[in-house]
Amino acid sequence: MTVGRDVAQALISAHGSPLYVYEAAVLRARARRLRRSIGRDGVRWFFAAKANGNREILKVLREEGWGVDAVSIGEVLAARTAGFTPAEITYNGNNVTDDELRAVAAEGVHISVDGLPQLRRVAALGLAPTVGLRLNPDVGAGHHHHVITGGPDAKFGAAPEELDEALSIARDAGIVIDGLQQHIGSGILDTDPWLAAVDVMLRHAERLPDLAFVDFGGGFGVPYRPEEHPFDVDAFGAAVTPRLDAFEKRVGRAIEWRFEPGRYPVCESGTLLVTVTAVKRTSRHLFVGVDSGMNHLIRPALYDAWHPIFNLSRPDAPTSVVRVAGQICESGDLLAVDRELPTPQEGDILAIGNAGAYGFAMASTYNLRPRPAEVMIDDDGATRVIRRRETIADLLG
Repeated sequence: MTVGRDVAQALISAHGSPLYVYEAAVLRARARRLRRSIGRDGVRWFFAAKANGNREILKVLREEGWGVDAVSIGEVLAARTAGFTPAEITYNGNNVTDDELRAVAAEGVHISVDGLPQLRRVAALGLAPTVGLRLNPDVGAGHHHHVITGGPDAKFGAAPEELDEALSIARDAGIVIDGLQQHIGSGILDTDPWLAAVDVMLRHAERLPDLAFVDFGGGFGVPYRPEEHPFDVDAFGAAVTPRLDAFEKRVGRAIEWRFEPGRYPVCESGTLLVTVTAVKRTSRHLFVGVDSGMNHLIRPALYDAWHPIFNLSRPDAPTSVVRVAGQICESGDLLAVDRELPTPQEGDILAIGNAGAYGFAMASTYNLRPRPAEVMIDDDGATRVIRRRETIADLLG
């Protein structure tokens, strides 16, 4: 995070508080970092729009040569309005309606089905001549059990032992399964689970006679706590590249290799600026109340997630152990628990870092409180509103 006190104060004066702020330069740097990690032909990167579906975020990533991974028709349409062609979008929805499948197919976007039931529905609807198949490689990892999307407890994908049946269903319907897709979890900081899932996918991909692509999903983690280490993208690239080379040599043709991270490119580019509205000491705690909360950043309440927080107004003040509390009528509305911070006063601006991924994207209007504006700091330092602040009238209309 590079948003300093003067910039934060100017942005809040211009656009109000709370406020989501994104830095295009950080977004571009992370996107380029990942693309450099696997230096071979045939690799494509798709941004998981569920992490942040703002069209201006998507436009920056399109400029960096990325595609979009969508899990809903809304994300497909956001990508289309951001300038992506159907060939630059993948779709991997689960438990979706026939109407949504029809709408995605009408946009010309390739569908990867989430198992045998969805494959049968696509076949019955006659929607596509080719589909991918999401496979559950029985490998799961992530920063919280809610985001582990592979393994025996996950709702996603087909089991490897169902692959032959999937091929039979597709063959009878005149459909070609042209690829396998997976996603084992989110916020993974170690390469071992990733490589284990890659090995499983490659083993089963050889069973597809019409294989055109393998999509390894996302999950590249970002450190939130000071003691956490970054995901070693170079080590991952060095380990995965020979695996891909060997696979192509075995099958005797080139394959398209896909990755679809969401958190890694956008997380560190985003900051949530909030203003202190109350400082209240109880018999046990010093509560620092702010004009935001779990309605704008639900990750601490939902995942027990830790976000760095900075007192931009008085960084050199004596420190206190505080609980940063939101304005939602829930005892669990805490953005930080027992955190040592330069002691805030009413009116201070706090910056909550690593808020670019799954921040605004998961925001709500709970308690009928509007969602904040979003602002982009462009490469040249200029700022612009990329989503206006909601109003009470928006919520009541």
